Amino acid sequence: MLNETEMLSKLERGIDFPPLSISTNRAISVLRETGVDAILDIRYGDETFEFAAQLNSRSTPRAVEDASRQIQQAVEDTSYYPIIVVPYLREAQLEELQRQQLSGIDLSGNGVVNIPDRLLVFRTGNPNKYPDSAPAKYAYRGTTSLVARTLLCRTTFESLADIEDEVEQRGGSIALSTISKALKRFESDLIVDRTADEIRLRQADKLLEKLSASYQEAKVTRTFTCSSSEPIEKLVAAVPGRSNLVLTGRSSTDAYAVMGRDEWPVFYTRDIDRLLEAWSSKMEQTTRFIDLELRQTDDPTVYFDARFKEDLPYASPVQVFLELSAGDKREREAAAQVRDFILRELN
Repeated sequence: MLNETEMLSKLERGIDFPPLSISTNRAISVLRETGVDAILDIRYGDETFEFAAQLNSRSTPRAVEDASRQIQQAVEDTSYYPIIVVPYLREAQLEELQRQQLSGIDLSGNGVVNIPDRLLVFRTGNPNKYPDSAPAKYAYRGTTSLVARTLLCRTTFESLADIEDEVEQRGGSIALSTISKALKRFESDLIVDRTADEIRLRQADKLLEKLSASYQEAKVTRTFTCSSSEPIEKLVAAVPGRSNLVLTGRSSTDAYAVMGRDEWPVFYTRDIDRLLEAWSSKMEQTTRFIDLELRQTDDPTVYFDARFKEDLPYASPVQVFLELSAGDKREREAAAQVRDFILRELN
């Protein structure tokens, strides 16, 4: 990852940004006390415009937002136009800068240069030459995703320990160090705001998008299909330790959305043999006339925040949303209903 000194060095060598020519005319050391990292000369034809630049070696949404705010404050009561410089700007970030009538360029060939009512150059589509080394996807996947899932159950917490308690109350387990790392990522992605005495979910819809983009199906080590002489509710009631049995997200759809289902119910369980002992003569293995299916997995995310309704253990709405979002068109349409359910619960 580039540091700001390396970024300034690249600026001093000039930036190719057709039809503009971009170079610096003052070094960072001269301007450090002003909050401006460099002054850029941006030429268009015979005209030259002076921009005060804020450099940031990170390209996260938080870094871009902070740099934008800082440079706007720094150029107040000056003749300079504000601009930010980061390693990479996504199209959505460029559009937001344009909406705010700000300028921003990256070192990957993308950018927007905006002088209201005079000049607008917008370039995007170049790949990121300096990807962030932070493992963003892992904050939204696996056991670490229990932090995100907890924030989608309750939006405000006082401390890391408060989050840990909530995770445990909903059937999960996670280390404080893991919670801390996840929150740092969420802050960078503008999903969470933190103060000394509060942790608050800022963008629930964006958090759902991140979870969906990083989602992986639970690893199933064994499956078992059977027919049964008993109603499913009675089978569930006969299971000791109900936390070890939950309907899959797809089989839980009816609890949160309307979607026709033509398959038998499917359960996640940590131990199929233990279920078979509890049910003994009440069921029979079959691959033809199937009443239910068991899938063995130790993945903690599928059991987290399970909810009982009509004596059945349904998967959490977040788990249902994620499984349906990874499905076909009909399932994705149902996922949109579940998404709305989750957001309504938070309000």
